[in-house]
This record gives sequence, C-alpha cells and structure tokens, in this order.
Amino acid sequence: MEISVEKKPYKRIITGQERRFLFAPTAHISLVLRLRGQVSEEALEKAVEKMLITYPQFGVRIEWEDDGVHDSTTEGAVKVPAKVYPRESDNSWIDVLNQEHAIPLKPSKGPLTRFILVKGDDTSELTVFCHHTISDGRSLEFALKEVLLHLDDSTREPAEFLDISPQTLDIFPKGSQWGRVKRGVVGRINKKWEKEKVLFDEEDLVNIWEASWKNTSYGIEIIEFDEEETQRLVEVSRQNDVTLNSTLLVALLKARIDAIGPYDGKAKVATAVDARKRLRVDCSDAVGFYAGGSFTEFGYREDSSTWDNIRAYHRDVSKDLDSNNVFETVVSHHYLDQTLVDAMSAAFYGDQIEPHQSRYSKLSEYAKRKDGMVFKYLQRMGDRAPDLISTNLGRLDIPDEISGITVERAFFTPSAGMKMEIVLGVATIRGRLTITLNYYHGYMDGEKIRKIRDRAEVILRGLLD
Repeated sequence: MEISVEKKPYKRIITGQERRFLFAPTAHISLVLRLRGQVSEEALEKAVEKMLITYPQFGVRIEWEDDGVHDSTTEGAVKVPAKVYPRESDNSWIDVLNQEHAIPLKPSKGPLTRFILVKGDDTSELTVFCHHTISDGRSLEFALKEVLLHLDDSTREPAEFLDISPQTLDIFPKGSQWGRVKRGVVGRINKKWEKEKVLFDEEDLVNIWEASWKNTSYGIEIIEFDEEETQRLVEVSRQNDVTLNSTLLVALLKARIDAIGPYDGKAKVATAVDARKRLRVDCSDAVGFYAGGSFTEFGYREDSSTWDNIRAYHRDVSKDLDSNNVFETVVSHHYLDQTLVDAMSAAFYGDQIEPHQSRYSKLSEYAKRKDGMVFKYLQRMGDRAPDLISTNLGRLDIPDEISGITVERAFFTPSAGMKMEIVLGVATIRGRLTITLNYYHGYMDGEKIRKIRDRAEVILRGLLD
C-alpha cells in the first residue's frame, strides 16, 4: 500500500548569500547518479513528490516584489518535474545538462529544481538539477537519498520535515560577525549606492539568461578512479600529512601550468566549505545554502616536488579553513544591498543582450557605462576571481544499492564561473572517486580544459606509484 501525505505550505526568507546567485545564468548545480537497472518513470515521479514532503525547499518559487526579492514559498509554485530523456551514450547526460542550463529561469514561477532521468536499456543517469539560490551541493545529496529510498520502498513514509533556520547572522559562530568598523564601511557603500541605484527585475534576468546561453555552453571534463585507486589516493595523501582535497587541487594547478602555461602571478584558489556543523544551531540535515569558503593565493614551486608543493599548500589553506575567514564572504552579503549585486551582474552580462530582446536598451546601455561604483567594484571582483574552485562532497551518504538498481558512480557538477577557469566537483560513491572539471565555454576554451584534464590524470595516477 502506497503512502499518501498531504503537503503543507512552506515559506522562508532568502538570505543575502543565497540572493547573490539569482542573476547569474551559470548558477545551477547538479548531482548525477549513474544507475544500473531499470527506473520506473511513474515511480520516480512519486518518489520526488514524497521527497518534497521532507524537503519542501526544493519545490519553491521566489516571491519577487517591486522593491526586490523577499522569500521563497511553495504557494503558487510550478510543480517540480521528473523529466525523461533517451540515453544514447555515456555522455548523453552532459548534453541534457546543457539543454537544461539554456532554459531561462523565471524564479517567480519556478521550477527552481528539476529531476532528470536519462534513460537507457540497462544504464541510466538520475540528476537533481537545482538553482544555487535555494540549494548547495550537500542539499542535493539529501534530496537524492530520499528519492532512492522511496524508489526502494513505495510504502515508506516521508521523513519528517525539519524546520531549520537558514544561514543567517544570528546562527553564525561567535567571532564571525562583523564589528562596527566593517559594518560602517558597507553602510557607506550602501548609502552611496542609494544615490545611483538602478533596479533590475525578472524580465532583465530572463534577457540575461537567454543571451548568455545562446552562443555558448556548459563544459564538463571527467577524471574517474576505481575503488582500489581511490583508496590508494586517500592513503598516500594521509601518508604525506595532507587531505585528498589538497592533493587534488595542487595536482590540478600543476596540470594547468604544464598544459597551457603558468598563472599570471600566484594562482588564486578557493575551496567551498560545508558550514552546517560550525553554526550555533544544529543544521546537519538542513536544505538550503549552508556554505562558506576559503581563499588562498598559492605559487607552485617548480624546483620542489609535487608532494612538497601539496604539503606547502595544505599548511597555508588549513589555517584559513580552521578560522572564521570561511564566513567572510557569506557575512558580507548579509550587510550589502543586494540590488547592488544585481546591478553588477547586469553590468557584466549586459553587453551580450541583442537588439531583439525586450530589455536591450536598458541592459546594453548600462553595460557601456564606465563610471559609478558598480563598475569599480565589478573590476575589483574580476581581479579577485579564483582561477580554481573546489567543492568536494566526500563519500556520499546515499545507498549504493536498492531493489533492482545499483548506483555505479556519482558526478557532482557545481555551477561554472563566467570569470573562472575551472570549478572542480568531487564526489565518491561505492568507493569510486569522480572529479569533474566544470567551465563556461564563453570564458574558457574546451581544448585547453581537455589538455589540463589529461595532464591532471597523469599527475594523479603518478602519485599512486
């Protein structure tokens, strides 16, 4: 007997950190499971419906008022779809992701989440594809786990919904909130912005989205390890007193230098951090954006060994990861006027808008301006944009087998960066490590990324010997 559960309306605020992704056309994230066995389309749709009882945040739309964005809510939201595509090759899921990226987002209607099944005869890929404004990578893991458990048992009752606080200032750890001086600086920025403020709305966003994906695409290159190689890579990292994440990052830095040339100065490296267990309330099972990040500049020394470089990087980044610096950017977006962040996106993407689009005059003219604080801060942000970002979900807490279905591998594909070379997505399931190199074709040439990927694989496998 199947369980029927009534869904209750859900509503919560959008935090400043979540809000900053809204105007970014590359800000979708996805987690992909390669499955062996048959998945029923009808069963998948029902499993998604039950998952939404536990995690209603995946079913929201965004309330967009005249003075900006306020809340996310399930009331009036478009149904979260379970879409099905035919599987023609092992890379069909990448082609499908590109099709999904190119669909303009209308946040006030939704859906902000899509479940996608790329279905083959005996192998399929199941993807949760979600806008970064309402989700981080760990949240995608929670969603897929629930869906698989419901696929395994159609009579299973949905896990209880936990109404947990979003990542707001009142739950940040002590010492991470800003003092009077920093708040005063941002306050002056906000006051200055009031004098030259330009508001951008959902129609502007749709124009930006359409133009940004018209002549380009989302790129993914993949490095895969089997169980034995994965275990060995973890072991040799521990033997050298570093984490697997440090090993992967420095190997990619070295691969970039070898494949396409050195960085202009030190490499700017960022690492995403799951902040759930560092907050003042228990957010272990929360869905939303519960992340921080570290930022380090690192110069690879060619006169030292790869392991010496990895240890040097690990020493540098560990200090940052252990401090409250990981909350610095998150906190800043709680104080900053979010319409200023919208305007920076509009200025950055506006020159791509074409004459036939409804907001061509507004956006193209705004992008041509070279005065005012938006353009000053946009240039500053461009100078500080990381060359390489890593998000490592670690060993996924997802069943690798359910009745009639085996999970073969997981692919985590974070959002690409418009001004970033590579965004690494790392995940392990069934003891198998998978690394994705994610990039935006409008900024990075795919052939260069493939050269980096090939060289990185040689370096990493060399570390196993």
